[in-house]
Amino acid sequence: MSTIFSKTLIAGTLMLASVPLSSGHLHADEYQKGPVELHLESGMDAYYTKYNFDKTRDENDVLNGEGYALMSGYLTLDARRYLSDSVYLAPFVSINVIHDFNDRSWNRSYWNNNQVFGAGLKITKEFSFENKAQEWVGGMNMSAFARYELMTSSFDRSKDPIPSSVDKQNVKSGVNLWLERREKLDDMFSVWTEHWGELAWNSTAFSDKGQDNFLLGTLSSKIGVGIDLGAVSLEPYFKADVVNDFLGRSWNKVSWYNNVLYGPGVRLALGKVLPGTVSIYAEYLKVDYFDDQQERTDDFRAGLTFWIPLY
Repeated sequence: MSTIFSKTLIAGTLMLASVPLSSGHLHADEYQKGPVELHLESGMDAYYTKYNFDKTRDENDVLNGEGYALMSGYLTLDARRYLSDSVYLAPFVSINVIHDFNDRSWNRSYWNNNQVFGAGLKITKEFSFENKAQEWVGGMNMSAFARYELMTSSFDRSKDPIPSSVDKQNVKSGVNLWLERREKLDDMFSVWTEHWGELAWNSTAFSDKGQDNFLLGTLSSKIGVGIDLGAVSLEPYFKADVVNDFLGRSWNKVSWYNNVLYGPGVRLALGKVLPGTVSIYAEYLKVDYFDDQQERTDDFRAGLTFWIPLY
């Protein structure tokens, strides 16, 4: 039985706080930030979903109205050496945790209850978008990266341990892109887009031993409008998430690596009330499978998501 490492939360990095770790003479192109900067960030998505299409699963006995109560969170620490005013090289360490708080049989699956520890290196190019008034209206990050990952069984002993037949190590390398842009129409209304994409080779993708080499392309896009309600913003949107494995072995064609999720959503953005980006959301999603067809064709998801720069 194959498995997939749960998706890492997507969060922008342009607004991260920074602290110089050392002092010294800087060249003109070193961004006046100090030779090395330490960045610590955290993100979480806590949500209910009926059928959980975007995580590995083969449960066919999920009852109507039952589902998953998932918490997917991460913590990342990196040390950035700026090579120019907008390019940095950074070694990093990370931990990603996913946990299902429900207790039915399908809620104990190890692929929804694990920790993944990672370490690697990335090089990143930053862009910032401004309007005519020189106000920040968006940004973009592009990174090339490589990392080693180790998956361990859940801290909750009531969940299923990782079977011995599953590879617990993975090497991942590739490129990713984050893009956000917001345009004000007037004092109350705005339009916005958010996109995250990645193309990465995985040695095992935490699948059964003997199944190796995965070339995964992922694109997550939202386009919506914002309605300013003072301290909060109401933001209806349309969402599309695509994942595709470009290789041709049988394990590269499973449904969780080859589908598109799409549909409407709405969120209440609390960024003016809390630090970072925080929102409460609900989505109704349809799913189309590219290869391995499944019976489930729609889903509902609702939860709380946030990203916070800690240091």
